[in-house]
Formats: sequence, structure tokens, C-alpha cells
Amino acid sequence: MNFDTYLDAKDNRRQVTEAKFHDRISKREEIAELQIGELSDGKYYVFPVGGKYKESTSRVDLISYLIRNKYA
Repeated sequence: MNFDTYLDAKDNRRQVTEAKFHDRISKREEIAELQIGELSDGKYYVFPVGGKYKESTSRVDLISYLIRNKYA
């Protein structure tokens, strides 16, 4: 095996790993989206099972909260 083949294989493994990571994160974001409700003031909320109630004006904040705390 020459050095160029080694580098190509290493690059291919890296790309596959990044694609899998992106797919996993996208799936978790979709699950988190389904857990978000909307209040009348343009605020959003989540009340995950086993978790704390949280309100925010940003859906992105709530999605990151759900993913960070492994509710999604």
C-alpha cells in the first residue's frame, strides 16, 4: 500500500464518520422539534418526561436544551 492510498482511505473514513454524526444530530433535532409547544405570546415551551418545564422565545434554545439534557 502506498502513502496516497493510505491518505485516501483515511479521508474516506473521516467523511463517513462525519456523515453519520450529521445524520444522528439531524434525527435528534427532528425529535426535539416534536416536543416543543407554542404559547399565545409567541413563546415556546417544553415539558419533557422526567425533565423540567422550560419556556423560551427561541426554538433553537429549546432544541439545544432537549439535546444537551438527552431528552431528544
